[in-house]
Amino acid sequence: MKKIFLTALAAAVMFAGCGKDKEEAKPVEKIKYVVTEPAQMRKMSQIFKTDAVLEPEGKIDHKTEKGGTIAKILKRNGDSVKKGEIVMKLTDSATESTYLSAKASYASAEAAYKIARNNYSKFKQLYEKDLISYLEYVDYENTYVNAKGSYESAKASFENAKNDYDKLFRKADIDGIVGNLFGKEGNEVSADDVVFTVIDDNVMESYVGFPAEWLTQIQVGGPVSVEVPAAGKTIEGKILEINPIADSGTKKFKIKIGIENNDRAVKDGMYAYATIPVGEVEVLSTKDSAVFIRELISYVYKVEDGRVRRIEVKPGATNPPYTALLSDTIKEGDTIVVDGVFGLEEGDKVQEAVTEANTQAK
Repeated sequence: MKKIFLTALAAAVMFAGCGKDKEEAKPVEKIKYVVTEPAQMRKMSQIFKTDAVLEPEGKIDHKTEKGGTIAKILKRNGDSVKKGEIVMKLTDSATESTYLSAKASYASAEAAYKIARNNYSKFKQLYEKDLISYLEYVDYENTYVNAKGSYESAKASFENAKNDYDKLFRKADIDGIVGNLFGKEGNEVSADDVVFTVIDDNVMESYVGFPAEWLTQIQVGGPVSVEVPAAGKTIEGKILEINPIADSGTKKFKIKIGIENNDRAVKDGMYAYATIPVGEVEVLSTKDSAVFIRELISYVYKVEDGRVRRIEVKPGATNPPYTALLSDTIKEGDTIVVDGVFGLEEGDKVQEAVTEANTQAK
C-alpha cells in the first residue's frame, strides 16, 4: 500500500512539473516603443496647392478660310510679329477669281445705284412741285429701290470675297510670337487648316479647380505662387478671375491665375504647381511624422489602453512640423503616435519611449 502511494505521489509531482514547463513556454507579447503627443488645436495658415498647365494670355490660330497654295513665307517659328504684319502669302485661283468678279459687280452696282439715287432725288423734287406726273416719278422711285438693293447685295458679296482674298495674305491678328508654322512654299493647304499661331506670352495663365469651402477666403488680385520646374523658377502671380459657377463634374470653382513672363522663360504648355494662401484657421493637428499613407489612404495611429488603433484621416493645411487632421474619430487630447510609426500594426502593444524631451518634461 505504501509503495502504491509513493508511486502515485511521484506521478503527481511529474505531472505538475510538466504543466509548469508548458506554462513557462508561453511567449511573452512584444512591446513596441513609440513617441506620442496629444492631438491639439492650433492656429494654422491654410494653403491650397494644385497643378496647372500654363498658356499664353493671347493665343490665336490663323487659318486661310478657303485654302490655297503657299506662295511665300515671311516669318518663321519664334519670330516676333506685329498686328497686321504679313506672315504668309498664298495663291488660290478660285478665291482670286471670285474676288475680282465680286469687285467688278460691286463697282457696277455702285455706279448704277448712284445714278438711280440722283435721278430719284431730282424727280422727287419735280413731283413735289407738280411738274411731273406720279407715273413718271414712281418709275424713278422703283429704279432707285431696285438699284439700292442690287448695290447692297453686291457690296456684301464683295466684302465676303475680299475677306477671303485678304486671307491669302495672312496677317497676324495680334502682336506676339509666331509658332506652329510648319508649311513650306508650294504646299497645298485645305480650308480651315491652321497655317500658323501667334501667341502673346508676356502673361501666362491657367484655370484651376478651387474647393467651395475656401471660396470666401480668396479674391481677384489675391496672391499666387507658381513653381515652374521646367523653367527652374518660382514666380509670384495673382488671381485673375473667379468663376461663380461650380463645375458640374468636380463641384469645384474654376479660377484663373496669372504670372508675368517678361523674359519669356515660361513656354506654352509648361507644367506648374500653384500655391494659394487661404487665411488662418483653428484646427486639430498633429506632427507631420504621425501621418502615413497605405494604398493611397492617409492614417495615424491612436493609442487606446496601451494599444494602437489605425485611424483614417484627411490631412488638411500643413505648417511644418504640423499637419491639420480632418477626422470624426480623432478628438483633441487623443494620444497620437508621432515617432516609431514604421513597423507598427493594428492592435500592437506600445509603450512610451524614453527620450530626452520627455525626460526633461518629467
